Amino acid sequence: MSKDTSTRWYIGAWVVAVVSLVVVYMNGHSAVATTSYSPLTAIAGIVAAVAGLVMLVACIGALIRLGQLHSWGWFVAVLIAQLIALGIIAMVAYAMAGPSDEMAVTRPTVSGG
Repeated sequence: MSKDTSTRWYIGAWVVAVVSLVVVYMNGHSAVATTSYSPLTAIAGIVAAVAGLVMLVACIGALIRLGQLHSWGWFVAVLIAQLIALGIIAMVAYAMAGPSDEMAVTRPTVSGG
């Protein structure tokens, strides 16, 4: 997965998840006195869960690409940030300053004999 694709999908899904969770909180907070939740709360919760899955797939795609590029410093930084719940910071940094998608190709030289 390319750098642009993985970072755009991750950041977009993160924004959708935050908005969905705000909706869940606002609707769920008002329903504390009752035992039932509105359909909007359920839909927002499902949207947040799907956005979380999209973030997971985008992050795995970015890690695979970083491994292919042999950019191990970025790989470790993105992985650790994801594991300590700071993935959005790592993905924004990767989008702004991460390695480009261009892979260096080395060709063996043929010596004339």
